[in-house]
Amino acid sequence: MLSTAPGSGRPTGYRPTISLRTLVSCLAVLGSLGAARVSAGAEVDLSGSGRFKPASIQSIQDSASVLPFSPADLASGTWSFLIRYDDQATDVDPDPYVGRYAGAIRVFRVTIGNTTVELPTQRAELLVSDGGEGFRNRESIRFAATTATAAGRTLTAGWIELNQKTATEDLRGAHGLLTSDRLPDAQTISSFGSSNPFDRFFLLRIDAGEGRPLLYLTSSQVSVASKPAGTQ
Repeated sequence: MLSTAPGSGRPTGYRPTISLRTLVSCLAVLGSLGAARVSAGAEVDLSGSGRFKPASIQSIQDSASVLPFSPADLASGTWSFLIRYDDQATDVDPDPYVGRYAGAIRVFRVTIGNTTVELPTQRAELLVSDGGEGFRNRESIRFAATTATAAGRTLTAGWIELNQKTATEDLRGAHGLLTSDRLPDAQTISSFGSSNPFDRFFLLRIDAGEGRPLLYLTSSQVSVASKPAGTQ
């Protein structure tokens, strides 16, 4: 039972009535809001394509037997990638400035030349750093995947975006492009405003334990876009 303050003009015990039409309209609005929330949590396709400086002939020859890409692929200087991720994944890192979104990446596909490789998502990682990891002057968004190749080598591919300032600056919280370690929206990820154009890059490397990589390819000459997963 509702009571009103004196002078309200309504008797004690007054109950407002809602017509059936009004109730149906309200439920329809709530339903549409619920649908919007579901669609907001859909998977996203982050894709990129561009060119890289081909590796040296010696590097290509050294890595040819352990890579899924042919020497012709590595000499082509062209690559692309598709990363599908869940934009509602949960942060499993307790650090307030580091978001580690386990299981967020559903597809990690890399094409070099004429060869396409699907990297295992079990060893893929999506990480957001808002001045964390001991670098208060650096924000980053990193998508990476790793897999074992022949002869005990390790292949790593990644799309990395950085925003970094001088060592004395603190970008944590609202002081940088990211306001927290929450996973940014798709548009922010695809058009991250790095302080330097070379701080947005795709990389592929082959490691053979400690020391120098057997092969290291990287380039900032990549066009990146995002869209709902599966759309044209």
